[in-house]
Amino acid sequence: MSDSSQTLCLVPTEPASDCCTQTPAVVDESNAETMTTLANIAIEGERDGTYYWDSVKFLVEGISFKVPRYHFVIGSTYFAERLVSTKAGDSEGEEARVTLEGVTASQFRTFLKLLFPIHTTSTTLEFSKEEWLVILELSTLWDFHEFRKLAKEHLEPQLDDPIERIVVGRAAYIPRWVLEGYETLVTRSECISEQESERIGHLTTVRLYILRHERCFEPGSIASRFREEIHALEQTERDHMSADEKRREEEKRLEEEKQRSREEEEQRVKEEMRRVKEAEEAERRVQEKEERRKVAEAEGAAAEAKRSREKEEAKHNQEEEEAAKAPKKKARKKKDPEEQERRERETEAKAKAEREETERKEKEANERIRKREEELRMEEARIAKELADSQKRKEEERIRWERSFTVPSGPSLIEIAKLTTGLLPPFSRNSPQPSSRG
Repeated sequence: MSDSSQTLCLVPTEPASDCCTQTPAVVDESNAETMTTLANIAIEGERDGTYYWDSVKFLVEGISFKVPRYHFVIGSTYFAERLVSTKAGDSEGEEARVTLEGVTASQFRTFLKLLFPIHTTSTTLEFSKEEWLVILELSTLWDFHEFRKLAKEHLEPQLDDPIERIVVGRAAYIPRWVLEGYETLVTRSECISEQESERIGHLTTVRLYILRHERCFEPGSIASRFREEIHALEQTERDHMSADEKRREEEKRLEEEKQRSREEEEQRVKEEMRRVKEAEEAERRVQEKEERRKVAEAEGAAAEAKRSREKEEAKHNQEEEEAAKAPKKKARKKKDPEEQERRERETEAKAKAEREETERKEKEANERIRKREEELRMEEARIAKELADSQKRKEEERIRWERSFTVPSGPSLIEIAKLTTGLLPPFSRNSPQPSSRG
């Protein structure tokens, strides 16, 4: 039954009826490779979709690191793009090495300690402040947004030094830390030392000293003085935010917009109410003025009518008296010319007294009218002065409001340097003048 074209191969066959013996089978060589692959698959098993990771090799300062690539691809957009063309493998020599520049082996080892914790019974990891600074630096460099957020949360209570807060905030694009450091340097009693000035920059030091000199301690004044730097940090920070930070930032922005809209609406309503009140006040004053004018006219008309009636009554009484005295005068004239002349003088004196009394009453009435008109003019002048004072106060408030957004001019940078550092000697007439030859 043997043949030179066939080879014997022991492969399990169907068991015999006694389930104790196996019989050899003859298999064709062309099917040997297929059978071997099937056997390997049966031995290895199906690969899990989550926990079957390829490895990647990193070369840092001549030291090789071999770790699963899953954490780098899933957690960093930087490595997701860089490792897409790198061959993955499970055994030595299969995958290519990825060389990392700008990082030391010690720093990379610290970062791997966070990505791949060594076996421990604790559910949390302990890192020092220096290690968290390394993690913050590398997570910012490689776009590990979630690890960057974690490092910020742990470093927040540990960065007590304002200079360190400024330096780290600039390097990691965290504008809030930079502003907080500036505020501390402006409001603290100690001066900025030379070493601190070297770390944050001399131009920044001069600006901070100007703020200290002007006593501009409000956060808004400090932010406006460093507007360009803070704006650039904010623009870069958005590219390094985690999804949760972006969501919270968007919610904060929407809330600020709503708050700003509410404030604008409240301001608009207040302004509208103020204009309505001013219009009502102006209308009320006009009505009061018109009522006072009508009252004055009515009083003047009444006084004029009273004067007319008094004149008519006086004239009528005089005519009656003259008519009653006329016969008596004639009789007396015949009897006693002197008595008649005396009575005529008395009548004239009485008429003159009555005329004087009438004139006096007219003068008093005119004087009352004149005083009333003067009071009305004074009231109008007072109202006009109140309106002018109100307009003046509004203009002063507007000017102060505009000046609050204007950065006041301060001393020059050279004067500030002389005043703060004390490194230059005071100027005197005997001091040598600089040469004009440059």
